[in-house]
Amino acid sequence: MYDDEEEYSTEFSNDAEQFARALDTISNFDGPRAEKRIAILNLVDKYYMISREKLEIARDATNSRSRVRDRGSEDRYSQDSMDVDQANADVLELSDEELATLERETQTWDFLRRLLPLRYPEKKTVQLKRREPAKIAPGADIWEEFLQSDVTAQERKQILEVLQITADDSGADINDMVRDLQQNADRGDIVAHGWLHTRSAIKMQKGLNGWTGPLDPNSQHVTDSSGAKSLVTQLDPDVITRQGRKLQPQDEYFERAIWLGCYELLRRGRSISEIRDWCVERTEVWRAVSMSAMPLSEDRNEKGSISNPLALLLWRRTCYALARSGGTDDFERAVYGILSGDVKTVSPVCTSWDDHVFAQCNALLRSQFDSYVQKRLPRDTTQAVSQLQAFDAVHAHGDTGTVSEAWLNTLETNENTAKEARLPIKGLQSAIISNTIDQFIENEGLVLGKQANQHEKSRLIPSSTKFRASLDSEKYFPLADQNGLRILVHVYLLLAELEDWQGDEADAESRKVQENSLAAYISALRLNSMVELLPLYCSKLKGERAFYTLSRNVSAVVDVEDRKVLLRIMEKLGMDIAEFVVFQPHSLLKEHPEEPTDSLSAGFKLLMDEPPTVRFGRRLMPDFLGETLDRLDPVDEQLIQSLEWMLLVDGLWDETFAVGVTIYKRFLKSYNLQAALALSKRVTCADIFRIKAGVSVPDDSNPLWFGEAVESGQFADEVGQFGSLTVARNFLDLESLMRALDSMETVGASADLQLDPTFERTPEFLPTLGGHIKFVKAFMVPILQNWLLEREDDDPDFDLLREMYLPEVILGYVSVLHYGGTSLSRDSLLEAMELAAMIAEKDSGIAPVMVKSGRMKELIEAFANCSKALAINSEDKRKGGSGSNKKFREMGWNRELWSIKR
Repeated sequence: MYDDEEEYSTEFSNDAEQFARALDTISNFDGPRAEKRIAILNLVDKYYMISREKLEIARDATNSRSRVRDRGSEDRYSQDSMDVDQANADVLELSDEELATLERETQTWDFLRRLLPLRYPEKKTVQLKRREPAKIAPGADIWEEFLQSDVTAQERKQILEVLQITADDSGADINDMVRDLQQNADRGDIVAHGWLHTRSAIKMQKGLNGWTGPLDPNSQHVTDSSGAKSLVTQLDPDVITRQGRKLQPQDEYFERAIWLGCYELLRRGRSISEIRDWCVERTEVWRAVSMSAMPLSEDRNEKGSISNPLALLLWRRTCYALARSGGTDDFERAVYGILSGDVKTVSPVCTSWDDHVFAQCNALLRSQFDSYVQKRLPRDTTQAVSQLQAFDAVHAHGDTGTVSEAWLNTLETNENTAKEARLPIKGLQSAIISNTIDQFIENEGLVLGKQANQHEKSRLIPSSTKFRASLDSEKYFPLADQNGLRILVHVYLLLAELEDWQGDEADAESRKVQENSLAAYISALRLNSMVELLPLYCSKLKGERAFYTLSRNVSAVVDVEDRKVLLRIMEKLGMDIAEFVVFQPHSLLKEHPEEPTDSLSAGFKLLMDEPPTVRFGRRLMPDFLGETLDRLDPVDEQLIQSLEWMLLVDGLWDETFAVGVTIYKRFLKSYNLQAALALSKRVTCADIFRIKAGVSVPDDSNPLWFGEAVESGQFADEVGQFGSLTVARNFLDLESLMRALDSMETVGASADLQLDPTFERTPEFLPTLGGHIKFVKAFMVPILQNWLLEREDDDPDFDLLREMYLPEVILGYVSVLHYGGTSLSRDSLLEAMELAAMIAEKDSGIAPVMVKSGRMKELIEAFANCSKALAINSEDKRKGGSGSNKKFREMGWNRELWSIKR
């Protein structure tokens, strides 16, 4: 639909198309209120599924290609390799960072689809805070009761699940991760039977020394294979911590592999049964038992209940002690740190923003549950347990109301997470988690406003006085990040819909700033030639900004059918298309007011400054309308387009002519003749009559059709419907001026050709010249008959235009008649004499203007030159008689009267 627009990313276009199609499902939703909420939340699920499907396709393609590459170059031409290439032919090979970008987007929608239903519940399901029972009822599921009692806890549980799923989907296979460590354990494929090498060393010591029973834990004779470190003397799980001794180096690798595996299983939210199976395979059942204290698996099918809450409190504190003061490996401490809800001992093994958020969220949820259980148990029961230390993550960050925001902000200063935390998508995720999305989107709008106005003022994306120097622009999506804007805008629109459903009213100034993101995305759609999507997104803007943004972004849509399609889409979306097309020209005129100039002093010049000749009279200046432009000034072009748009909407008779007259006046007052000429060609008075009133105008090359249409009574019963014809006549007057000048310029060019000694006249020259002179005469009729004197209101601009153009146009017309009379037929010279008589009449509207302008003397001299030419020239260059002979004879004119007898 666009002219000369570069098509950007096909990938962006595909994504934008899918998201727009989904968004359109809730446009103009008129169902019950409860159903609207469901429809909005279903939309979040749809966005998630779109991004999830795209991610899975990309992962499958990447994994397939990786497997082929791993087989070696000799398999490049195997059938399997070619099948993979064929299957993934339409899937671009993505870099690790590009794949990570897809993962982050999918994760973002996953956060939203889980958290928004909790933050925007159905009104009828919102319960008052219930009074908690004094003690836990037998058989009660205290974990489920805890979650139901606290929405924040539900949110954190959902956040954990998203982080667990992401880690599980994007992480390497756990067996692959521990494989290197197990190989260093020097045990082949044996993953069971614990510390094999340490057990063998202990048995060896017993055999060498003939010892029976447990070895002395203080014995200095039992050392590792290097002989430098004391070896444990027993094989129970906590012996390393209790004795302060070492395992054989191979078993230390094995132990590290076990703890790494346990950490990954917990981090990925694997079910207790999976963790148990993994540990049983390695004969480490005790580890599985220690990890089953709370049902924090992301597996919703796994049923978990807490039968002994007091034991849970005690076990959490035991794990905390093991995390803080026990353990020989970071992963072991991290495992106990997760189980106890600690952060300090988990952080050392965190390698990403997600890992740190998981650690913090896990700690917060476990702290919340710990506090809930203590409140539900009798005080004397928990008194002893409360003396033991446990990390209280909720109070560790100060204000409980902003705890999430506080710890998320710390990730921006942590050297291990700062780079990732400052990514705009992670900033958005932080805002989603901390429920500060409104502030994030407002900050985004401020940043976009600053960027858009960096070099010149932008009205589509205005800057705001709310911008703060402390705002870090790097943390927000830039204008160039079209995919980032797509994500952000659809998040914004979801929240706007939910807030509207909830009856919340946003601050007007904040809303305006937030809408900068939407305006930037609309521009991105335009740059990608996705014009058919513009109405949908513009309809989401508030007030006049909707029409303003749409009008500026469709300025390159030039095809009439494309414009009609847009108008139909707008109607479907509930937008008032009549209001839109009227808004366009008025907003342009308001945004770009006329520059004050002294129009009369500038002057309009048609005639050359040289003496008249008998043959040509005073010659017309070449190209007096100005140089023909390849493109009009953008504002001029949009003004003309705005009138073209008005033709496509039924009604608006008065408005269309009024706007057209206003645009003509603007162009003509500034001598912007090329723009005025373009308007006269692209939107004619006849077009408006045909389209708006259904009046048949078979030929508009002569403005006499206007009077004939009025006199024929076609408007007899339509005056009330179509309004006054006065403004229409004004429009025709201004159009006639430009069409007359256009033909005059062509006639002047013909005269210049005849003066060129190299010019060879063709047989078509004179007939063509006669046609142009005929057009001049036709369009001069409205100008000679009360031009711009008929008006509904007193308009000083009309008086100004008469002074600016009438004198020069009348003189130019006399020059055309002179040239036509000497080159074609003396009838044109007779018409000049008739014109002189008409101007001399008492009620002439032209004579006063000529006198006021001081040009009457020139006009008299021009008529005298015509009279002289008429007297001298007796030949009629045209074959056949003149069509106007009868008319002149009836008026008493006779060409022979003016001939000089020889």
